[in-house]
Amino acid sequence: MSNHKVVGSFDNPAGFASCLCMGLPFVLLCLKSVARTSHKIGLYLLALVIILAIILAESRSGMISIVAVASVLCWHYIPFKKRTKAVILVCAFFLLLGGSYFFKKDSADGRLLIWKCSWEMIKDSPIYGHGINSFRAHYMDYQANYFEKYPGSSYSMLADNILCPFNEYLTVLINFGFIGLCILLIFMFFLLFCYYKHPRDKQWVALLSLLSVSVFSLFSYPFTYPFIWVIVCFDVYVLIRKIRCWVFASLYKQLFCIVSVMLCLFFLYKLYQRMEAEYTWDDVAYLHATDESLAIYESLMPILTRNPYFLYNYAVTLLDVDCLDESLDKALQCKVYWADCDLELLLGDIYKQRKEYEISERHYKKASCMCPCRFMPLYRMFELYKEVGDREHSQSMAQLIIEKPIKVRSSMIRQIKYKVKQELQ
Repeated sequence: MSNHKVVGSFDNPAGFASCLCMGLPFVLLCLKSVARTSHKIGLYLLALVIILAIILAESRSGMISIVAVASVLCWHYIPFKKRTKAVILVCAFFLLLGGSYFFKKDSADGRLLIWKCSWEMIKDSPIYGHGINSFRAHYMDYQANYFEKYPGSSYSMLADNILCPFNEYLTVLINFGFIGLCILLIFMFFLLFCYYKHPRDKQWVALLSLLSVSVFSLFSYPFTYPFIWVIVCFDVYVLIRKIRCWVFASLYKQLFCIVSVMLCLFFLYKLYQRMEAEYTWDDVAYLHATDESLAIYESLMPILTRNPYFLYNYAVTLLDVDCLDESLDKALQCKVYWADCDLELLLGDIYKQRKEYEISERHYKKASCMCPCRFMPLYRMFELYKEVGDREHSQSMAQLIIEKPIKVRSSMIRQIKYKVKQELQ
């Protein structure tokens, strides 16, 4: 957790560091373009500031990415044979990788857990994948299965709600299978072909920029950020703009421009519609449920019907006013797009109020398996057993809560432990 009240994007250095890593090669292009000594000194200082910012941000992915780019740049200046240079660079890479692991061991172990569960997803559909956004829709179910199978795992204290696999190549495999990964690799080789057809300074810098994000993508999620998409598209344009393909040669420029403008206008209209709906939702999201707010939620459904966070918020609002059937309907719709510990707790609460205690217990248990370090699923099961009069299970659950180790201390956990102790007494 951060020690500062205002952190912005610096709370998670992935976006900040990925932007700096992709921008660093363009400083090298500027160094080749300027002649004045003062300008060169300024650019060297800028490169130094970028590297220091990545180090101070403690972004391990950023450091590895910078080392990879520096290795390519220094290849011709290392006074050894090619095989010796390759061995040196590979050894340096693995030393850096090992150092990065022990630098933040808990974080690295958490990613190993994510990659293990992600591999189970890939094995279930290796050729075609599970479809777009399938990681968010299914991953937590696989994590729950893992902890159900290995309840005493050393990863238990590290598990939490996860939205991405911390590896963009795994994302491609999960969404589109090995077919999608092969297409991506073919496109990467095509970009290399484009560079070797026209090896210029601009193309070289674009290639280094893509190398930077490619290495960064092995350990993080840079493509979550719009800036990375913009720079990647620019790099690709720089590399392919001199390659004339017969498909593009047969298109009329005017027709191409008209279609592009129409697509842009349609995209902007959809973007404006989505932004307006998001602002309207934000106005009622934290208010007490009223007929007016429920009417607003209903009016936003056609636009935000695929947004799992909207559906979750809508289900919670309906539960607050005891519209159990409608709340269950929205929660089950949400489950199609999002597997999450909090959603399982919500489903457990809904079924509990509907007096369907067995189904409620299953959802609470699944929430506990998804995030074994959390106290709330256990406390909800404790309350459930109390409500149905199951004294034996409620006491065993209370004892489990009291003895459970705490990952992050909070007032909520202290209150839970206090209430449970009071009940036992």
